[in-house]
Amino acid sequence: MSSANQTTFTKVALASLVGAVGLQYALMFGDFDIAPKPAGMVIDASVVVPVNPEKPKVKKLYQRDPEVVALDQYFKSIDYKLGNAGDIPRVYIKRVPKGLRDLSSVAERKQIFLRIILPLALRVNEEIAARRDRLLSIQSNEYAGVPATPTQQKWVEKMMKRYRVDGGGIAALLERIDIIPPSLILAQSAEESGWGTSRFVRKGNALFGQWAYNEEEGIIPENRETGKTHVIKAFDTLMDSVRAYAVNINSHPAYEALREERARLRAGGESITGWELAKTLLKYSERGEEYVQSLHAIMKANGLDNLDGLKFAVEDVPPPPNLLASLQG
Repeated sequence: MSSANQTTFTKVALASLVGAVGLQYALMFGDFDIAPKPAGMVIDASVVVPVNPEKPKVKKLYQRDPEVVALDQYFKSIDYKLGNAGDIPRVYIKRVPKGLRDLSSVAERKQIFLRIILPLALRVNEEIAARRDRLLSIQSNEYAGVPATPTQQKWVEKMMKRYRVDGGGIAALLERIDIIPPSLILAQSAEESGWGTSRFVRKGNALFGQWAYNEEEGIIPENRETGKTHVIKAFDTLMDSVRAYAVNINSHPAYEALREERARLRAGGESITGWELAKTLLKYSERGEEYVQSLHAIMKANGLDNLDGLKFAVEDVPPPPNLLASLQG
């Protein structure tokens, strides 16, 4: 090896030695740790902490409320479908199921709601028709020269008071005591109650948003304007709500146009449909024409016109299961 090469080699070797010694001191006094770390471990100062791999989040399974499930199964067991013309079962449900508003399927919620309200609408119309038939019988007897009995006269006076008739006797009553098409009852109850999900229907069976002025009679609206004293009238059952709605439609001055149109259709032998009567309800809501359009949209989207001619089935149906005992009216 030449003298020059040996000198270079000596310098390199000496530099390597100095570097190695310096690194050793740095590791000793600088608190460095170059030892390999086990997989899955992290080092915090001198403490070894196991790393727990993050568990994947499991999406909570959607569960339908037991009342909804039971009611739906009961409807299926008696083959209750809205498309079965002329065979609506006499099933009177007292209140909406608690879990109706939590259903993820809007279509299912609507179908359950409509199947709850339709028998109530048919039953209330039955009651109205019975009163109407009684009035026609009394009127027919009077035309034949047979005066009303004291009992009949007392009943007529009671009806005149209930339906706000000041004069005109039985003829005036007949214009007010008449059926309300099921399609209109269903459309308005759906619109006013949010398809059975509103606070008013859940707490007070209030399907139609009728007002009262005694706070003990109803539920205070959350956004009631300052100075207002009205409440939304509460009812013991859904049937009671439909009955009160029918009396309101058939007696309140604001709905005189509806009663006149209904009388015109009846006199002309035409069908009394919810679609036609809905056109007269401009005063039912502050929304006016927009409200009428909303009712028509509900009727059209859900085929409610097809329900106006339905009647109750002749056959009896088995009672609902125990879970629904509190629902049955």
